Amino acid sequence: MVSTTDGVKLVAAETARLKEYLQETSKTEWALDSPCEGWSVGDVIGHLGWAAEFFADSISQGRSGITTAPTGLPEVGSIPPAELPDLIARMAKEYNLAADADLADAFSSSVDRLNGIFSIMEKDGDWSTECWSWRGLRSAEAYLTSRLSELVIHSWDIRYPSNPKAGLSPDCVAPVLDRLPVWLNELGLADFRSSQSSTEPSARYRFQTTGAVGFLRDVVIGDKENVVEEAKGEPTATFTCGADYLALLVWGRLKPGDLLADGRLTISPGTGTGEEFAAWLSR
Repeated sequence: MVSTTDGVKLVAAETARLKEYLQETSKTEWALDSPCEGWSVGDVIGHLGWAAEFFADSISQGRSGITTAPTGLPEVGSIPPAELPDLIARMAKEYNLAADADLADAFSSSVDRLNGIFSIMEKDGDWSTECWSWRGLRSAEAYLTSRLSELVIHSWDIRYPSNPKAGLSPDCVAPVLDRLPVWLNELGLADFRSSQSSTEPSARYRFQTTGAVGFLRDVVIGDKENVVEEAKGEPTATFTCGADYLALLVWGRLKPGDLLADGRLTISPGTGTGEEFAAWLSR
């Protein structure tokens, strides 16, 4: 986890990079299909712009002790969770449509407003302040953390259609990788079983990255539960890939089977092998 001070700086830096990039693009690039299924590049830009507005509204209200929904948004619990993706997509597309050729300028205005509030929070705010969110109250700090990850991944979504070799900002990759446990749990980590755990105290599969960002985490398969923890001891096997690839993997932009097949994700044996876990990842 990055500190709020570093988080505010990283959000500002990533925002500045994206603003500069958008000023050099046009409606032609914005009309391209993005890696987000059903969304154009312009829709992704619209999502980041619209989200900046409601993040700003929610935090501003929270600072005043108001935890009801900002104008135009549903109260907590008033919309089924299954309907939220469609609502979010509609808002993103409406922002894009309304801005039209002025999308880059509209985006700049929205993100500048949010970043200004983040700066104010860092100077005189309480980051534990509770604010409205879709599924319940969340802290202003949680909004900052969420914003950083969304900026990093969606910046890639915006660039990739025009540049398939687009990478992630090295300074911002580390906090994005913190999603590894969430990703594994979404895949059903609790249900994975290893035959190696019957001959060892536990199976320990290590994820490590190469490149500008060094990242190490162990997936420990135990008798009672499977957990992700700091790396220690000798691993059963080690899974290695570039930091960018792992970040895009845990955020659903790449598939484990594809990376294993083309060698971008490699497996090195340790006290055992990683074949079972690799097969589970690729299923």
